[in-house]
Amino acid sequence: MTTILLVEDEVLLREGVQETLEVYGYTVIGAGDGIEALDWLEQTPISMIITDLVMPKMNGVAFIEQVRIKHPSLPIIVASGSPDSVTSRLGIDTIHVPGATACIVKPFKSKDLVALVEKVMADTKA
Repeated sequence: MTTILLVEDEVLLREGVQETLEVYGYTVIGAGDGIEALDWLEQTPISMIITDLVMPKMNGVAFIEQVRIKHPSLPIIVASGSPDSVTSRLGIDTIHVPGATACIVKPFKSKDLVALVEKVMADTKA
């Protein structure tokens, strides 16, 4: 069973993405910020992470840095808003965050996210 840790502070978006992924057979654990997500990582075997970048308490860049310390090969998909607003808020040059396996820009279509999840999982197993 593939378990995805979904890190998103917007509750309605998190619930919608979680429901979509569950329809496709994934087990999804939702977290509202990076700190909560790190707690889940300590308690539960996770197959993949999907994370927002702009979040309270710990932004996605700092979260990914922490994940990579203990889980260097865990697949991480960054799902974030407009690249211009994200890069200016976080002071980074590109939405392609160091440590991220793949990125998708919000708003995205459910089918595009599922296709990316499937591709990343297949690449990880290869």
